[in-house]
Amino acid sequence: MIKVKTFVTNSNNCLHHERLDTSINDFLSKNDIEVIDIKYNSSLAADGKGSIYYDHSALLIYRGK
Repeated sequence: MIKVKTFVTNSNNCLHHERLDTSINDFLSKNDIEVIDIKYNSSLAADGKGSIYYDHSALLIYRGK
């Protein structure tokens, strides 16, 4: 069966994509799955008060065993 899992991080520090990668690697190490694809996305948002936030996400498409 093909499944998906979404990973999301957000921060005002654009370097938190490393935390996203760590989350994905932890999930892969704990599950016996076949990875089909990983789709990454990044976006930038402002809160109107001068803060800028970077949102990083990934969609993991895999075959569960």
